[in-house]
Amino acid sequence: MAAVAVVCAAVQTTPAGALELKPGTEHVNVTSDDVMGNDQSRYATISANGRYVAFWSYASNLAPGDGDDAADVYVKDLRTGRVHWASDLAEGMDRGSPTVAPSISADGTRVAYPTLDGTEAHVHDIRTGRTELVSDGTDARFNSANAPFLSGNGRYVTFTARPEQEPGTPPRIRVRDLRRGTGEWVDDPVAGEGQQVARPSLSHDGRHLAYLASDPAAADSDTHAYVLDRRTDRRTRVDPECADDPAEYSVTDPVMGADGRHVSFRFKCRTLWPRGTNDTGDVFVKDLGNGALRHVLGPKPQFATHTGRLSADGRHVVFVAAEERVPRGPLQVIYRLDLRTGRTDTVTARPDGTANQRPASGPSTDAHGRAVAYDAVPLDLLGESSTATDRQVLVTRLR
Repeated sequence: MAAVAVVCAAVQTTPAGALELKPGTEHVNVTSDDVMGNDQSRYATISANGRYVAFWSYASNLAPGDGDDAADVYVKDLRTGRVHWASDLAEGMDRGSPTVAPSISADGTRVAYPTLDGTEAHVHDIRTGRTELVSDGTDARFNSANAPFLSGNGRYVTFTARPEQEPGTPPRIRVRDLRRGTGEWVDDPVAGEGQQVARPSLSHDGRHLAYLASDPAAADSDTHAYVLDRRTDRRTRVDPECADDPAEYSVTDPVMGADGRHVSFRFKCRTLWPRGTNDTGDVFVKDLGNGALRHVLGPKPQFATHTGRLSADGRHVVFVAAEERVPRGPLQVIYRLDLRTGRTDTVTARPDGTANQRPASGPSTDAHGRAVAYDAVPLDLLGESSTATDRQVLVTRLR
């Protein structure tokens, strides 16, 4: 493992009149005229091109016309500094707490999100200002298990739901083609008629779909992670066997890589060769091309990892390590692992290069693993340059 990296990045060329992309770590929930959001912001996701960050915020001063205290979805253009209000719905946003990050297209022009009451999901196009309902005749309760996931090309969106005319049936996976305005159901024959499916996600082109599935009525009622090739209808189980440890086995949080070849997930199995996982599980990356399985751990391998997110090129994975700090309890530190070289860098590094001392969470990364968006307490990471004590959305640029 590499030594902890002091975060820095080259300044990028920007159009005339636009803001330059600053090296290191900076606020996202701030307007182009340097107005900081007046309430907490969380659950960020960055576009593959590294230019846009979508996030939830309770702030009421980030966009003209948004004067309520309900959480809303915004998209920040890191090049120009403009903050776009993506959830400006005619009926408004109900009060509630977001539980998952919005989903953004690779070019940052489209963002998918559920309403806070979970009854609807939308895709907003920041170029046209058009907001499209994606539920399309389904009965869904949108939450962290079935939040809408947008393919990188912005064409497809997936979620779990039931047909409106069959509200008592088990949930099924829905994939909607936004270009054609059509939708299709994706069933899992492995799970059987009592199938339970959750957390669908798509590759950039929408061809590969990762999800969780189980059949409570089957002899093996365990939940497993699968990847479906929608072109060939081939399904591949991605979580490994867990021999002699059935009580400890679990798999969660599968996320399809944009390249359609890699998938990340969290897995718990203390008997897994060669040394097992931590008590609460760790992040793994499966290469569907050669079958290789990579156990993702931080510089201190005794601590569990979670929330693994892959770069679009499949080379880097960002993740959170729950590092125990006595007597304060577990502290969430964000790292980036280069799957090719094995180098690990600290994303949430303080100005002196040491790891953050206050929790950070929800990382996502751009196509090449150079920029990482997440939420944290900025006072810890930016020192005296920030006085904010609530969770805020930040972006860090690494070498």
